[in-house]
Amino acid sequence: MGDNGWVSFEISSGQPAEAPGAGGADRPDPTEWPVDVTDPGDGDPATEPAPRPVAWYRRLRPRTITLVAAATATLASGAVLFTMPVPYILETPGPTYDTLGSDNGTELIQIEQEPSHEITGQLRLTTVGAFGTDPGSLSLFDLVTGYFDKEDALVPYDLIYPRHSSAEEREAQSAAQMVSSQDAAAAAAFEYLNLKVSVLVAEPQSEAAKAVLEPADELLRVNGQAIENFGALKQIMDQVAAGSEVELEISRDGATKTVSLMTVESDEGKAMLGITVEFRFPVEVKFGLENIGGPSAGSMFALGIIDKLGPDDLAGGRVIAGTGTVDADGTIGPIGGIRQKMVGAKRDGAEVFLAPIANCEEAAGHEPDGLRVVAVSSLDDAVAALAALRSGEADQLSGCSG
Repeated sequence: MGDNGWVSFEISSGQPAEAPGAGGADRPDPTEWPVDVTDPGDGDPATEPAPRPVAWYRRLRPRTITLVAAATATLASGAVLFTMPVPYILETPGPTYDTLGSDNGTELIQIEQEPSHEITGQLRLTTVGAFGTDPGSLSLFDLVTGYFDKEDALVPYDLIYPRHSSAEEREAQSAAQMVSSQDAAAAAAFEYLNLKVSVLVAEPQSEAAKAVLEPADELLRVNGQAIENFGALKQIMDQVAAGSEVELEISRDGATKTVSLMTVESDEGKAMLGITVEFRFPVEVKFGLENIGGPSAGSMFALGIIDKLGPDDLAGGRVIAGTGTVDADGTIGPIGGIRQKMVGAKRDGAEVFLAPIANCEEAAGHEPDGLRVVAVSSLDDAVAALAALRSGEADQLSGCSG
């Protein structure tokens, strides 16, 4: 017995512990307390009552119980935390589509005119898969896994959609962008092919335009200069001072008339007519791709139309992919998700990727192995690049790296 009055002894897994002093050997194993002592018996081990087993959790030390409880609480908190929504969109490589081919039996570009040449190869538009487009539908777990996946990208939700927009509003916006890009692609393609594209008033916007113009008016001349296509209209307006008056010749219901119109100033300080426009094409063009939104397929749609109506087999047997918005005058603009689109293009067999030059800073250094990236800023650049590839002069083409 120690100075403090406690008896010290060791417990082994083999024999019952024996404390010093008389009767120590008759004490039950403390690891099996409590025991049933209502019938002490006659001392014969055969007739002694069997001790009751103690529940496993009663044998745990307090420190162990504390650690287990803390670990359980941490795991539960982590599970809840990882399911919490985050204000991001996860972008992944999406499917690609051949604008010269079909999807589910429907041609992507439908023109009632047979090509003048055999079409070989593919011109594939590229897409991005987006997860979390419904606010709060992307979890922290998705964010963490996406962060460590080199093929994915995380984009703040507010950079793409207004926070309080509904799913219907987002879908309508995306669909409208696709339709607008298809119209611009057709206008740019016909202009490249030197085919007339009639420019019509879609909606007067400024007060001056509302006073003299109506929807469906066809624009014929500005200050006496003929409007053969949207590019011609843009060139004419570049010569006009913002806020000055112009004479506009229009066709309305088969009759020609001239009106005076005060121009308005754009954000870039250029003169504008104060209208939105639409186009009438010399050949009807329809598009058969559904469930894809946004404006970034414009450049590849334009190349597909040129291939189908023009004299050259643009792809030349290769699988060409690309992306980029396109204006009606043929300018190719930047898009989002360039890295994911390059990955998708390589996955689907593309050898060459046409990238907007404005996206080169983001694309440089991230080109997948075996995919040649060519930087372009206009439809003219893109067609010229494909011609260089067909003629074996690809070394002169500019990429995004180096």
